[in-house]
Amino acid sequence: MKKKISRLADLTLALKKEAQDSGHTFAQHLQQLADQGEIDTSLYNPEQRNSAGQSVDAWKQILVRGANIEPRGRRAATTVNDAFFRQDDNRILFPMYIEERYREVGREGRNGLVLSDVVTDTVPNEASVVATQLISFADDENADLSRIAEGAQYPVLTITQGDAVVRLLKYGGRLEASLEAVLNATLSTLDRWLLKVRRQADRNKIRKALDVLKNGDGNNNAAPNVNIAGADLAVGDFIALLMKAEEYGADPTVLTGGSSALGQALSLDIVTGSGATAAAGDFRDTGTFPALFGMRPKLPPQRSVLTGVEQLMAIDPSAALTMHYDPRFDLVRYEDIIRRDLQAVQITEMLGFSKPDQGAAITLTL
Repeated sequence: MKKKISRLADLTLALKKEAQDSGHTFAQHLQQLADQGEIDTSLYNPEQRNSAGQSVDAWKQILVRGANIEPRGRRAATTVNDAFFRQDDNRILFPMYIEERYREVGREGRNGLVLSDVVTDTVPNEASVVATQLISFADDENADLSRIAEGAQYPVLTITQGDAVVRLLKYGGRLEASLEAVLNATLSTLDRWLLKVRRQADRNKIRKALDVLKNGDGNNNAAPNVNIAGADLAVGDFIALLMKAEEYGADPTVLTGGSSALGQALSLDIVTGSGATAAAGDFRDTGTFPALFGMRPKLPPQRSVLTGVEQLMAIDPSAALTMHYDPRFDLVRYEDIIRRDLQAVQITEMLGFSKPDQGAAITLTL
């Protein structure tokens, strides 16, 4: 019985439409077909492993086995034109390559905030707006289980739907380049371009996420705030910050803030004094921030809601924002790229952020 994909020519826009109709990316759809045995072994081997012992994705195996295309290694110097446009069957691989490499190339800066610090879960949503589900948490003496008498009512954790809605907006970037420049770029150079676009898109997302963490998503759920007790930042202020987080059932592990506020935090005697930990010494030698009271300091992107503000923000990544995205939106336009009707590589995502937990972030104002 002939498999659904036995050669590169079987990868068509009709197959891409199947993926879109099922709410999957092209690569996800190919992996599903591979898991069902619908891809010939000349293009996909389920037993293949990478250097870390992990299985190799179907889309990567198809690139290498079917078209001799590798983003790294000895074929990284191949040009985009030679890799994808010399053979007509390879053309559909180019937009898929852009999508998947864009997802892969993002890397964490040494001390910078990343999306996983501010986003707890990601939810598909096929609408331009979405309602926020709010979790109401309050400390109540009646919530002590040892005090609940026989037949008495249990304390309730309330989930309500917020009045304000979250709107999904466009994020992404655009590589402005002539068709000749794109086609003559090597795969390694294209990766560098994609990394720049990806990191800029992530910074934009984190800026918006910090805004929602601090000011809320319109449902009266701005971050609770603590003011420092004295003229200068002290250990007791961090205790107050953590106690405020505990009121909301949060356990912050990330600390961020404006440059001056973070500078004061990292200038405390426990970091700079003679009794500082080895991690503090490593900070002085390598620039890697040491943990402070169980929280790792991280830099927010420039021009965020914390820029120029005398404020720290403690974030609990396990109770942070929900990121809603529209799965119907392709990162790139397949038809235009395949036709070589290409003046730029444009990457677009539709997404928005909601804040179910008010205690996701606590601010400390200096």
